[in-house]
Amino acid sequence: MAAKEAETFPFLRGGGEMGELIRAKDWSDTPLGSPECWEANLRAAISILLNSQFPMFIWWGPEETTIYNDPYRAILGKKHPNALGAPGSKVWSEIWDVVGPLALRVQKQGESNWAEDQLLYINRLGYLEESYFTFSYSPISDERGGIAGVFCACTETTEKVLATRKLKESEQSLRNIILQAPVAMCILRGSDFVVEVANEKMFELWGVAREGVIGTPLFEAVAEARNEGYEELMTHVLTTGEPYRGREQPVSLPRNGRVETVFINFSYEAIRELDNSISGVMAMVTDVTEQVIARKKIEDLVLKRTEELAKANDSLVKTNRELARSNANLEEFAYAASHDMKEPIRKVIVFAGRLKNSLGERMSESEMRMFERMEKATERMGLLVDDLLMFSHVSERPLEMEDVDLNKKLENILADLEILIEEKQARITTTKLPIVKGYRRQLQQLFQNLVSNALKYSKPNIAPEISITCEMVMGHELPFVELQEQQERSFYEIKVSDNGIGFEQKFAEQIFGIFQRLHRKQDYEGTGVGLSIARKVVENHYGRIWANSVSGQGSTFHVLLPV
Repeated sequence: MAAKEAETFPFLRGGGEMGELIRAKDWSDTPLGSPECWEANLRAAISILLNSQFPMFIWWGPEETTIYNDPYRAILGKKHPNALGAPGSKVWSEIWDVVGPLALRVQKQGESNWAEDQLLYINRLGYLEESYFTFSYSPISDERGGIAGVFCACTETTEKVLATRKLKESEQSLRNIILQAPVAMCILRGSDFVVEVANEKMFELWGVAREGVIGTPLFEAVAEARNEGYEELMTHVLTTGEPYRGREQPVSLPRNGRVETVFINFSYEAIRELDNSISGVMAMVTDVTEQVIARKKIEDLVLKRTEELAKANDSLVKTNRELARSNANLEEFAYAASHDMKEPIRKVIVFAGRLKNSLGERMSESEMRMFERMEKATERMGLLVDDLLMFSHVSERPLEMEDVDLNKKLENILADLEILIEEKQARITTTKLPIVKGYRRQLQQLFQNLVSNALKYSKPNIAPEISITCEMVMGHELPFVELQEQQERSFYEIKVSDNGIGFEQKFAEQIFGIFQRLHRKQDYEGTGVGLSIARKVVENHYGRIWANSVSGQGSTFHVLLPV
């Protein structure tokens, strides 16, 4: 039947699915009647409709009988295929109050009309939805010259309208953000960079009033900045879409009736439309003039201080050379002096011994005591010379540190003091000591002095008890470590404790001074240099030494060495 209709009525050829439906439909039951009765203008309009790729429909006669093409099916939704041959007022009953009068005007007045992005709430999927269409209504005349139908070409613009609305909402949101932003912001449109919107911060930065700036090209409103390269930067962003960011850039702007140089941080971003075209530039600017001036002052001050330090460093290098030369001379002098001083002392001891042996029993008891005092005095003098020489040696650090096993050092010290330990019946306990980076001879001298002191200052008739322990501590656990770098370091804390005579805690710092003694020479031998040597050794190892004591209850010496 459909093939026969197409052969009989050429105007019904083609048209895809709708062509098939139109050819297959029994039109005799409709106001149009059979196709052989259709007027020539209707046939021509149907032929155009079926062969168009644009959505089209026809309302024919007083009943607005509907005929449409394939592209129009998407607009009908679930109304297809029942809409074919149905009255327009029935097909689009939900919007007939809008489109019906437009169609009636065409039929009555014979004038075409059109609408762009017309809002229509249509029910094509089982529910009302907001839709937009651009369409035109044109009259179709009958053979008598009257208006018999309406020809409509239309397209749905819902996506475009909603996208435009969303864009406008986004633009309004952007405007609100710009107006409320805590930094200077503006939108510039077109190649002339016309100021579309700007906040108060931006007007303050530009140094111009709002009046007369909005809608004006930027570099006309702020002519002072015209030839400083910013227009070229904006043009690059506008043509390429590439953002640009600048830091601490100078710009000339009006300030208090004169032009001043202001330093700014800024960013330029391209503004894109729905079709991805670039229509303008968004600028965000921060005035950093005060920071730049302050930094430049600091930099100038640092440069000045650097130059002063360089001069001072040159002077310090010269002084250090002289000091090194003086230290070398002093060391030579100390060695020579000690040698020269020890030689007479040795001779006094030798000659005194010979004289004592020669006189023998002829000496009285008082003369014998005088000889003994002389011998002790010369012996103390020899010890003092040795200690002073040792103090001068430990006052400087050797060139290279090495791994020093403190366990082996302590073994050597206890072996050297074996006779004294046995005489005093001392009991010495130790825990495992670490291997540290240090100066071998100095560390031996340090612990020899501490152990010797613990033996020397023991209580009469009470066996000395000496303990030597070690534990690892962190810098932040120590109250006197203040530098952040030191607080994060690990240290070995070595304690040398005894049950000796002790001392009052108020003397805990004094005892480390050279020639400082808390007891008479007659009671305890010594030169008063030993603990000074101990402190100097610890300082050479970037450590610390201190003491805790209670008079009559013993002492504890703490040695802190970096891991």
